[in-house]
Amino acid sequence: MNASENSILIADDDEMGREMLSRRLERAGYLTTTAADGRRALELLAIEHYDLVLLDLMMPGMDGFQVLEAMMETEKTCDIPVIILTALGDRQSTARCVALGACDYLLKPIEIGVVKTRVWQAMEKVRYGKPVKNRLSDDESVTGRLLLVEDDESNMDILKRRVEKLGCNTECARDGMDAIKLIAVKGKTYDLIMLDISMPKVDGLDVLRFIRSNPELKDIPVIIVSAVTDSKTVFHALKSGASDFVMKPYNAVELSIRVKSCLRMKQVLDTNSERTERIQEFTALGEKTRSKNNT
Repeated sequence: MNASENSILIADDDEMGREMLSRRLERAGYLTTTAADGRRALELLAIEHYDLVLLDLMMPGMDGFQVLEAMMETEKTCDIPVIILTALGDRQSTARCVALGACDYLLKPIEIGVVKTRVWQAMEKVRYGKPVKNRLSDDESVTGRLLLVEDDESNMDILKRRVEKLGCNTECARDGMDAIKLIAVKGKTYDLIMLDISMPKVDGLDVLRFIRSNPELKDIPVIIVSAVTDSKTVFHALKSGASDFVMKPYNAVELSIRVKSCLRMKQVLDTNSERTERIQEFTALGEKTRSKNNT
């Protein structure tokens, strides 16, 4: 399994250890996000889906036991493998973690080689337990200019950082009306628009209809990123002209794949459009030449 296809949340109140672990796993190719306490870890899990969680037990406010218990009681997080990283080596703590649903237990101080091996093993179990979807055939980087439309500040911040990490330039709109104003002026300059549905006053579907009503914007892909995931809403968004649909909390790897796929398609459309324009220019020039020769 390619490490770059997986994202990991590291929850630990030890800043030095947390950042060291993040850097080492990033070097191994994983996408990592860090949280300094249990409450922040749950906030991140509500915004973005992770393939694996590395969880410290002894954290202020909300400890690792509480985080693990909350994850296992929530449908969207109960299947995420959790590896415990802790200085607590007693049997009671180990048994409690296993009973709560942890898939592994590592004692501090940790050896990075052991951590990477355990992470790989956990990922392999998930791989063979469920079909692997949306695997990229190559690591080709694709960049572009994106408009992000999202009214939630935390969601916007994470989404912005994720797509900019891919090398994309971003512009942000905090609601549907701001998005429409930007698109009316700058629409043709965007390579991709990422759009939330549930926003006050003007929702995402209204913005989508505005985009698709303009023939000059027909080639701009639109990805809906929303927590509203019932089949009727998804079908309506796609029928209204959405290029793709990503559910919140989203997986960073899946999001990367969706963004790259849409940007590649936009490049193909732009290339074909340029070719069509050149053919039309040559055709018009030929007609003028023939007209002159006939006079």
